[in-house]
Amino acid sequence: MSTALIIVLALLLCATITTLWLDSRQRRMERQIEIALPTSEAATLVSIRRAAKASRWDMLHRIVNYQADIVYVLHPAYVFLAGALAAGLLVYANHRLLEWSASVVSIIAAGVALLAVRGVFGWQRSRFINQVFRQLPDAIQLVTSTVRSGLPVNEAFRAIAREMPEPTSGQFKIVCSELAMGTAPEEAVEGIYQRTLVPEYAMFAVTLAVQLRAGGSLAETLQILADTVSQRVALAARAKALAGEVIFSSRALSLSPFIIGGLLYAINPQSIDLLFYDPTGNVLLAYALGSVVVGHFVIRWMIKRETAL
Repeated sequence: MSTALIIVLALLLCATITTLWLDSRQRRMERQIEIALPTSEAATLVSIRRAAKASRWDMLHRIVNYQADIVYVLHPAYVFLAGALAAGLLVYANHRLLEWSASVVSIIAAGVALLAVRGVFGWQRSRFINQVFRQLPDAIQLVTSTVRSGLPVNEAFRAIAREMPEPTSGQFKIVCSELAMGTAPEEAVEGIYQRTLVPEYAMFAVTLAVQLRAGGSLAETLQILADTVSQRVALAARAKALAGEVIFSSRALSLSPFIIGGLLYAINPQSIDLLFYDPTGNVLLAYALGSVVVGHFVIRWMIKRETAL
């Protein structure tokens, strides 16, 4: 048992150390680029390189649900430490209560750690995409105002990079760097769609491509697009508000077995000892936990499908 657990925790520790090492190397490269290039462009050239070049860590990134082009609130090292902590808690619970075999605990601990890491990265990615989506109407409105004042689209993108909050400003800093390298405006905006998968940015890129190549009033077209995107943002917020009761109910249903089980164990531990110390009880406990987890994800999937625009 100890050997298998040491292997699982050692792998998680190696992933954390590797992430910290890659981050320190990336910071050194950023300092070197900042010395060689102007400061206004140096801050975003690294992200362009990441977006253009396939990383040798792509397989690991897909496994842990990590995307290098997104600015995460929590450092990846802390996410891996959270996964190691979740695995350690399961090992401690097994040592004190469950007493399962070493192979079973090792497999379950590795799965719990992977799910914890994927869940934290996925939560941060969803938060990032929601922020980009909510800020898009203001960004398009700023482009419209700039174009109406007689300035080019490139200057509007620079204004967004200066004045908009994160994460939109960071994405348009990448756009400005790509424009400085000769990329067409519509292709640079399409890059935001490829990084964030927000479909409205694809609509924005198509609008720019049609208007810049075919001619016409770009400001009026962008105003129509801004109104449309604003309506979509309002509908998404309304759908989320209407689904709030269902979301709360699903979370309550998912947490109620653990809360009730904890209360029963605190009041009378002998009433549920069968679940921890009897083989048949272990099977029933595993089935119950699996049912709760599967039910939670099914309800979550149904909510997302019904509230998607």
